[in-house]
Amino acid sequence: MRDPLTAANRCLVSPARIAEVLNGLKTVYGTMPAETATLKDEAQSTEDAEFAEAAEAEGEAAPEPPDCTGQNHHVISRPIAKALMDHKILSGLYEPRDERYVAKAKDKESHCGYQKWHRDVDLEVIRWIRRFDDATQKEFEAFLRALYNRKDMLKRFPNGFGPAT
Repeated sequence: MRDPLTAANRCLVSPARIAEVLNGLKTVYGTMPAETATLKDEAQSTEDAEFAEAAEAEGEAAPEPPDCTGQNHHVISRPIAKALMDHKILSGLYEPRDERYVAKAKDKESHCGYQKWHRDVDLEVIRWIRRFDDATQKEFEAFLRALYNRKDMLKRFPNGFGPAT
């Protein structure tokens, strides 16, 4: 029978600590064993799954507003802002629900509450932030613009995003 806990869960090790140890290994040995890289990926996947579950619970705890007709969507959600706080370059440049980055939804179906598509987008942005730890503000905002210029996102937010008006 397979153990349901990941190696990181069994040892109570955070993905950040695993990354720190891996970087130390790279410094000492110049390379990283494949099984160590797998451990880090496994730990990060577990953390991502926990984030998704917490976001799901938060979405359930905050039901859709009764008179929702298409909300302002904050591109820098609270979970994204939290991930940005840990970024070595982007930390301090953005606020949760930053008014400089708001998109008006086309209608209620496009955005009302913290829907699944919203949680999926948040998770995608958070993974990008973690993956590109040397990203500049310009690169991060270019990523966001590309994301919000996708066909599925333009259907929800035809005017893209910018400062709240």
